[in-house]
Amino acid sequence: MTTVQLRIRTSGHCFASGHHVIQGSPRKPVRFEATWAEMVHPTEGVVLFDCGYTRRFHEATRSFPQSIYASLTKVTIREEEEARRQVDPDTVRHVLISHLHGDHVGGLRDFPKATCWTSNACLVLFDTLPQWRSWARGVLKEMFPDDWRETCQTFESTSPVHHPELGRGHDVFGDGSVLVFPLPGHAKGQHGALVQTVDGPVFLAADAFWDIRAVTERKEPNPIVRVFFDDMKAYAETLERLRTFHTNHPTIPLLGTHCPVAAQRIVPFDFQP
Repeated sequence: MTTVQLRIRTSGHCFASGHHVIQGSPRKPVRFEATWAEMVHPTEGVVLFDCGYTRRFHEATRSFPQSIYASLTKVTIREEEEARRQVDPDTVRHVLISHLHGDHVGGLRDFPKATCWTSNACLVLFDTLPQWRSWARGVLKEMFPDDWRETCQTFESTSPVHHPELGRGHDVFGDGSVLVFPLPGHAKGQHGALVQTVDGPVFLAADAFWDIRAVTERKEPNPIVRVFFDDMKAYAETLERLRTFHTNHPTIPLLGTHCPVAAQRIVPFDFQP
């Protein structure tokens, strides 16, 4: 089976209330790193899974009503943290987008030579969501490349696979190295990736959970988060699937985008264009 090198990186952060992240927790702020993954595939080259924030977030949320998004999500991002400063844009061949929220797509414009991938559901959402209320779904259309919709490839166009716990998914490169699976609930069209790394499999869970304890200890978010989520019933079902996966494969790391477990794996960056 083909394996990849995997590095967890971060581009910016915001803060969430601990009371929202885990019901019953103190209301003190919890730092949410906008983590993303860099993979080096032996034939496909550099592959990104999401790409974090960029300073475009501040530009895209300067005017009303998008400014409401910025007021609810206090984002900090320095230029040197942006994905383009951590990996050479000329080397990136693919960018896999888990879902369309601003902390996952911020760097898309910086990788014009890369093929972008996401789900059919994400493309439908992008097409049908009116600009004036897209902010309420966490989508800032100004952050996407102008030709993104026409050039983006879909996960569903690749070979189908089936996993006992994760269900129906797709083999992005046809070699088993990166398998993507729907993780509905938090955001429409969200997918995670089961990645075969040189050190063993890792599951990139995007925002299927904010804290691993939602999976391992059933400590779930405050119900108030339904205001921000796409489908709470689907979210609960996704968590159950991940709990079963974790029970059956306890040695496979589950890395949520904002989870402290992912943050512990962040590697220093040394690329300077």
